[in-house]
Amino acid sequence: IISKTENSHGSQAVLFLDPMHQLHNSEPDYAWQIRGEENTHRILANSGRRRLNIIGALNPLTLIPTIVLTEDNCDREMMMVFLEEIRKEYPDCETIHIFLDNASYNRAYDTGEKATELGIKLHYLPPYCPNLNLIERLWKFCKKKLVKNKYYPTFDLFFQAHCDFFRDIEKYQQELNTLLALNFEII
Repeated sequence: IISKTENSHGSQAVLFLDPMHQLHNSEPDYAWQIRGEENTHRILANSGRRRLNIIGALNPLTLIPTIVLTEDNCDREMMMVFLEEIRKEYPDCETIHIFLDNASYNRAYDTGEKATELGIKLHYLPPYCPNLNLIERLWKFCKKKLVKNKYYPTFDLFFQAHCDFFRDIEKYQQELNTLLALNFEII
């Protein structure tokens, strides 16, 4: 668990929650080369069979996420454990409001029961609206920095790069302040 959350001083907190699933493989992104020259821009690839699951909750006021990195499946048991971690991060909050998507593990009866027990109120976003979940922007930024046009020969290096990214996320604070602004576009 990687967390640097600054606890809310009020009686309520708001978080945006979503998991991200990263395959251990490079993803091609934009690249340029001079016309007529042989392909000079090559990205190595590996099997891509191992997956890193990242469960995160983002506080829109502090922009500091609470993150769990695991190779375990993201299921209702993992979500219940993560809700307990969130409660530990916000011990003084009477109610924690979490906005999340409609994945089956988020909607599971056990997840809802655990949330109620912990004083967490779950708010489900409309289907097919990832643009309403602020943490999706953080995931896109993470992929840009760690996966696009990057090659990690071993899963351990891939895992460590993600740990380092979230541990030192303050160094991206200026970029994140712009990217994670609370301006949602209405279509």
